[in-house]
Amino acid sequence: MSTTPVARGSRRRVRAVALAVGALAVSVAGLAAWRLHRTVQQALDAPVTARRPLQFVALEALRELPARWGTDDVSGVALTPGGLLTAGGSGLLTDGRAGIEDALPTLRVTALATWRGRPVAALASGGVFRRTEKQWEEARSGFGHLHVRALLETPGGELLIGAREGLYRAAWGATDMVRLDTHPVRALAVGPGFVLAGGEQGLFRVEGGRVEPLTTPDSWIERVALDGEQLWVVTAVGLARGKLRGQLEAVPGGEDIVDGVWFEGAFLGLAQSPAATIQRASRDGRITEEALPAPARRLLLSEGVLFADTLDGLYQRVANGWVRARPPVSSLPGDKAHVGALARLGTRVVVGLFDGGLAVRDTLAEQPTWRGVPGSQAWGVNALLPAGGELYVASLRGAARYDGHRLEALPGPGAAFALASTENGVAIGYGQGVQLPGVGLLSAFHGLPGNQALALASTRPALFVGTPSGLGSIEGRRVRWQVAQGEGRLPHSWVTALAVSRDGLYVGTYGGGIVRRAPPGADPVEARSGHFQPFVETEGLKINGHCLVEAGGRLYAGTDGHGIYRLSLDRRRFEPWRVPLPSLHVTALLPDQDGLYVGTDEGLTLLPLDQSEKQDQ
Repeated sequence: MSTTPVARGSRRRVRAVALAVGALAVSVAGLAAWRLHRTVQQALDAPVTARRPLQFVALEALRELPARWGTDDVSGVALTPGGLLTAGGSGLLTDGRAGIEDALPTLRVTALATWRGRPVAALASGGVFRRTEKQWEEARSGFGHLHVRALLETPGGELLIGAREGLYRAAWGATDMVRLDTHPVRALAVGPGFVLAGGEQGLFRVEGGRVEPLTTPDSWIERVALDGEQLWVVTAVGLARGKLRGQLEAVPGGEDIVDGVWFEGAFLGLAQSPAATIQRASRDGRITEEALPAPARRLLLSEGVLFADTLDGLYQRVANGWVRARPPVSSLPGDKAHVGALARLGTRVVVGLFDGGLAVRDTLAEQPTWRGVPGSQAWGVNALLPAGGELYVASLRGAARYDGHRLEALPGPGAAFALASTENGVAIGYGQGVQLPGVGLLSAFHGLPGNQALALASTRPALFVGTPSGLGSIEGRRVRWQVAQGEGRLPHSWVTALAVSRDGLYVGTYGGGIVRRAPPGADPVEARSGHFQPFVETEGLKINGHCLVEAGGRLYAGTDGHGIYRLSLDRRRFEPWRVPLPSLHVTALLPDQDGLYVGTDEGLTLLPLDQSEKQDQ
């Protein structure tokens, strides 16, 4: 069939109109996209300055502090009229001794500076605090709880606050705080009319309400230092330098530098592995070495005085070399203080570290100190259990046994989370189920509510098993009952802690608080599993693993973020226990003849129970 010329011309016109309409649509879409890009770019280029109310609230003074152990690293120093103030993993110390500065809410301090001559400190758990003549005051602003990593006083007497949440500025006596930038900050430097702030997302110049990114070899910034118009930056790939308005280039030979300061005409850097040398980079980029008294972890400045945090204490640079300004403090070994488990083995207290191995301290030694246990068989410790004169260890590397001298790995299917003594030996909770002595592995296949055994508690003839999906009970060689997710008898299915007491089994959950299981009653539903009574005042609390213990006739519970709760004397309710802790994230509890050892994610403390009882009355 043929097509007439008129028909062919009509189709060409339709095609042309369609193409024109399509081109117009593309043009409109392109214009819209350009306008959107321009709007976004303008928003990004626009000042991010914001103001929020600011007030300083006095903290309650503590009458007495219990013994505490963190790490011995130093994150900041300040020369004050009262002496040398140091901050770090063991809190705030004056001339190496704990003093009134220890009255801060938590232990680890991430930054320290002086502001108009007064100490200002920031805590790892969050918050900024200013010292008056008699007490600490907490800075509270409309920006919420800030996690600060850097503090710096400007030549004009303002305080710069570098936090994970951004860059902030506070003026002395002001009733508001200003946010200058929203990028995370780890390091600060001040120039004429501008601020340099670096963090995980790069280096930025903040000036006149505008934020300008600077080009660096890597976007992760650890330290920033200014030498006139030349800028020195420690990045994740080493030391870099360059002009303020130019591109920063890597310094040859500075690839291993992870920390440093500008001091007396040179950049002084430290390598990643602590060494007893300083890498001295001159203005032309040439690097030479200088000797230190001991391997150093950090270099710090205060009032133009140089300090080195070393494995042998804090040293100060003087005219003819180095002198020790503060000896090492009594602390947990190494640089780890996140406690995962606690136990007593004879005269020794054993700490299992959440991000490490074991540490021990002989309480009867003339000068008790913490020392690490050699061996890699245990790492990421979840539980400890003394049995038969030895210590059993459950960690992410599996189960192990420690006889006081040697750490020995035990056969098992993988990571271990819980331990319990039974009449036939030690039961071990793994990610795949519960390994019973002489029986083998019982799991969800055999009737448990889940495979991962996070908590175990033994009382003849039952072995109670807590999993992320509920609670079960093993008697003999089989699972007798379970309370699983969806039944409504547990406030939360994620069971993390179990404690057998005279009035029943206490069950701690992660997000639902605590319930008590009473023996079975007449109700057919409870014929096996028993009756579960919730403690409504603990609703929503996250009970950390194995953080339910009885001490001095009372039950204590360690929570994630809310400190310690304890059972009232009439055993009807749980109440918050107002005691000074290294952190409100309680991760381990150990009853002891001297009191209650409390492990947290920032260290360890020993609370005297008798004095605490008197204080509460």
